[in-house]
Amino acid sequence: MRYRVTVEGRSFDIEVDHDRLVRVNGRSLNVELEQVGGLPLYSLGLDDRGYVVFVEEGLDGYRVEVQGENYPVEVQRQRPQLAARKVECAGDGECLVIRAPLAGNLVSLLVAAGQRVEARQPVAIVESMKMQMEIKASEASEVEEVHGPPGRRVSQGEELVVLRPVS
Repeated sequence: MRYRVTVEGRSFDIEVDHDRLVRVNGRSLNVELEQVGGLPLYSLGLDDRGYVVFVEEGLDGYRVEVQGENYPVEVQRQRPQLAARKVECAGDGECLVIRAPLAGNLVSLLVAAGQRVEARQPVAIVESMKMQMEIKASEASEVEEVHGPPGRRVSQGEELVVLRPVS
């Protein structure tokens, strides 16, 4: 998941990849966050440092207290772009790159290189948080590349299938 977080007028792009890997403005951090007893109190492990964090949700964002300092925080979730992106194909023309819309497990790849697919035909299945998402071709195409194998973890935005549109 991607977020745009603003703290005291400074904006940060945050990407939560999987389990404990978080990127802040492109910098990777190992993060452990655990709520304490159902309260708005959290134990935060950030790389090799530990913090106690109090979080209070308000009408216009959050108030976060860390080490006695209060910070107003605004959070905007940035939705992943599900549409295939066009790139140069080997040879000539443009190809469509089908990417994982979210981090999770690649359950299956439903196509093989050289196979022809129709518009709206499923090409892959990704599972995240026990929900499966079918990823479909946006137009009739020939499969150029398949990035497997199934059963592995994928990151949000990772290439799964490359398609060459056909008329």
